[in-house]
Amino acid sequence: MNEPYRCQSCGAGISLADVNVANDIALCRTCGKTMPFSEIAPIPGAEHMDLRQPPKGVRIEESPIRGRSVIYRKIPLALLFLIPFTAVWSGMSMAGIYGSQVRKGEFDLGSSLFGLPFLLGTVVLVSIILFGLFGRWRIGYSGGILTAAMEVGPIGWTRRLVCDRSARVSIRPAKWQKNGAPQQVIQVECQGNTLKFGAPIPDEAKAFIAEAIRRTLADG
Repeated sequence: MNEPYRCQSCGAGISLADVNVANDIALCRTCGKTMPFSEIAPIPGAEHMDLRQPPKGVRIEESPIRGRSVIYRKIPLALLFLIPFTAVWSGMSMAGIYGSQVRKGEFDLGSSLFGLPFLLGTVVLVSIILFGLFGRWRIGYSGGILTAAMEVGPIGWTRRLVCDRSARVSIRPAKWQKNGAPQQVIQVECQGNTLKFGAPIPDEAKAFIAEAIRRTLADG
């Protein structure tokens, strides 16, 4: 029987017949324990990856201060639609709701409250556009700390995880979908703590980044 996976608890082989990919569950017939399938499955294509040849949009940086970092930056084609849509939709709503008040020199509480959802939507859309044009992902490991950051110049969002070579790196299903398709995230788990990130990153780049993290942690 083909048993390509190994149980996390006893090390026994787990066959494809005992795996439910849709529900992310694997069953070990030897010890009877279940576990997330994504934690025992290899990173897609990991055995053939050459870190010297990253996919489009990805590069690896080596720094005496930051250590090794994986950078992902690619301008999404969706901006070709999103930029003119935001300009028209936000421009018209903001000019109609708030611009008229400025021109008249009068404050209308009702209109201002009505316009708050449009204002919030504009902030969200502009933020997405700015990140798409100028933002990047930076994933680095130095001094025993793994960092995952979304950066737009000096501004950004950063999460950190203290980890070592015992950490488990996997690609796991996220709790949300995009256009009806299940999304996946990179997950790093060490000593009971977990870091998840990277859902918007394309699958090929995501797999490369996950394997680069795994090898970096394995090298200490």
